[in-house]
Amino acid sequence: MESFFRHSEAMYRNLLAKGWDPRSSATPPAHTRLGPHLRAAQQAAQTIADSAGITILENLDLPAQPWLPRLRLTLSLSALLHDLGKANSYFQGMVRGKPDFPPTAQPIRHELLVTLLLLRNSGGITDWLHRQLVEAGEERHADELVNTVIAAIAGHHVKMDNNWAKAFSSESRGGGKTSIDLYLSHAELQVLFGAAHAMENENWSLLTTSSSYPGKSRLPFNIRSSDWQDHLASAPDWWRFAAAVKALTVAADVAASALLPEGVSPKTWITVALRQRPNTHQLLQVANSRLRGRPLRPFQKAIADSPARITLVEAGCGSGKSVAAYYWAANRLAGRKLFFCYPTTGTASEGFVDYVADSEVEGELIHSRARVDLERVAMSWEESPSVEREDEQLRIASLNAWHPEVVVCTVDTVLALVRNNQRGLYASPAILSAGFVFDELHAYDDEMFTAVVAFIRALSGAPFLLMTASLPAQRKSYLTQQFGDLGTVEPPAELEAIRRYDIQHAISADAALQLAIDKVLAGGRVLWVCNVVARAQAIFERARSAGVTAIAYHSRFKYHDRVQRHREVVDGFATPAGSGLLAVTTQVAEMSLDLDADLLITELAPVAALIQRLGRLNRRVSEEYPGSPRQAWVITPEKASPYESADLARAGLWLDGLVALNRSLSQRDLADRFSSETNETPLRLDLRTEWLDSGWCATPGMVREPGFNVNVILPEDLGDCRISQHELIKRSLPMPYKKGMADWQRFRSVLIAPDDAIQYDQYRGAIWAE
Repeated sequence: MESFFRHSEAMYRNLLAKGWDPRSSATPPAHTRLGPHLRAAQQAAQTIADSAGITILENLDLPAQPWLPRLRLTLSLSALLHDLGKANSYFQGMVRGKPDFPPTAQPIRHELLVTLLLLRNSGGITDWLHRQLVEAGEERHADELVNTVIAAIAGHHVKMDNNWAKAFSSESRGGGKTSIDLYLSHAELQVLFGAAHAMENENWSLLTTSSSYPGKSRLPFNIRSSDWQDHLASAPDWWRFAAAVKALTVAADVAASALLPEGVSPKTWITVALRQRPNTHQLLQVANSRLRGRPLRPFQKAIADSPARITLVEAGCGSGKSVAAYYWAANRLAGRKLFFCYPTTGTASEGFVDYVADSEVEGELIHSRARVDLERVAMSWEESPSVEREDEQLRIASLNAWHPEVVVCTVDTVLALVRNNQRGLYASPAILSAGFVFDELHAYDDEMFTAVVAFIRALSGAPFLLMTASLPAQRKSYLTQQFGDLGTVEPPAELEAIRRYDIQHAISADAALQLAIDKVLAGGRVLWVCNVVARAQAIFERARSAGVTAIAYHSRFKYHDRVQRHREVVDGFATPAGSGLLAVTTQVAEMSLDLDADLLITELAPVAALIQRLGRLNRRVSEEYPGSPRQAWVITPEKASPYESADLARAGLWLDGLVALNRSLSQRDLADRFSSETNETPLRLDLRTEWLDSGWCATPGMVREPGFNVNVILPEDLGDCRISQHELIKRSLPMPYKKGMADWQRFRSVLIAPDDAIQYDQYRGAIWAE
């Protein structure tokens, strides 16, 4: 055994943490070596604590004493140990690209190896960890802190369930190898632990009959994990603290892997990024640029001055909630970053363009299609090349979210943390040190709403502004029950009382099209909302054939074409009256289009969706200029899909009740009728989440309820997509999943459509070829 280890240490003079091709340099660069990487991760962790620790703890509602020293210490130790398990024979062969050590046959992941070293106290490493905690004055809470460190290490790649399905696969035995060697006495590691703590190399068998077989530790692992989970359930301060350390350890690892421009140190980059916070002047400047000298209305001032930690604003479309939100942020952030969260890419883009893009505030649009600036992150070569490239891009995008004072994004960016997705974990230093605006709350599905509530519970010291046009009574009641400090702002009665709508609930698509054509030819602007893309495309084609100026806007465009169609619709409705236009859209109109239509034609949809669609009709009225009511026509589609028949039936009854009033309608009429129709059964949600409630385990959950779209690229775009990730994003096309797509070829994570599968027109969008 001893001679083997001498041979191995000669073979691996340097232990690697990242992929290295020996043909690229005579010796591995420092950023690829294990010892320097662990030190870099430790420094990154300490810098995160030093730069943002106080704000993070304020958001967690934990006092700086004793929690700030505790945070710095625990993060430092977690980061120092997190990749120690890479000092094993299989990983070292794999990371050098040796054919006998393929990633697909890795017998045991490195994070599980470190966890088992600590669980077994191999080489006295757990004694060493306890000693660090005792010397720091944490003897009384050493057990809690050891558990916090183990959980952070075990979960830092989000591949640790209680069956170890990905961490230690029974189907994968290291390409037929029967043992794995741990190089714990390697010189690069000894300098980390000091001369007083010398560890010995170990050999662990992969045979089930051996006493050192890792699988024998699964039951003790699960018992300890379950005990820790139970303890956290009864200790809310430790529950919040441990979850934060889990996330920040992942972030420190990613930051330590960033290949920064020459002359920029990781410590400087992290410090500057995390200390970038918007000041009151900047936030007011964002809002005042939209007010154009007008004073805040009393409703807006009530939002701005709300003293509550959590403020719920329920008011109709066009009431000025977004402007007031920046005044609220100016009053409430107190040195935090701002995350302004929208439910869709379109709304995030519009919010960014409307408010932040031209202001002094350094806004960064980081929804899933945003372009990124940081160029490279060192990777470990533990996965297939396509998975590694995808994760590298995700790491880069997430690191770029650390810097801006204001982040305008889809809600997925923040809720990815709650659901323990890598995107959220990588961006956690910025997220955990922010205040939050969640807009269009009515558009969140049950998964997203549950995650929002869990997130507010976890960040029990952070300020939140929740905004919606109409919130079901069940959800409003649930928020009130969960949060005793919930403040509410009453909608502006004077605006909501204005008679805006004349609704008709019975018209065919043919008759509606003629109404639309006549209105456009008379110089009017018409918004037509369909429930499915195919019907929107069909109406668009008929209107185009009739010689009417029409724009189609829906989800089935390449991203760069969708951005162009979006801008054309918004600009087209913003032109002076007399320029006729028909915009044929889908549900994207409910949130991402800030426009004022002269005529609305919509298919029957759930009540909350109809209220949003009506919010695009007669939008620019005020008490001084109430205007005249405008027409809305509702078509009942032959099929309920994508909605439930029961939801459409309830919407039909809601409309019937409104029409029965036999007069023009206001936003207050819509909301009152909605409240009277709402199901009064109390809402019951499971608030346990993957980030907060998993003990030592760590697996990702879903942010949204499952959809049926997948991203594809057309064969003619493949060459451009190979150039850069930016081109791939621009040319990606969401399509509904259908049988046979599993057999399509892939480029990175995107399907490549066969030549004859999809017909594409930049103005109509994509359709399946016959």
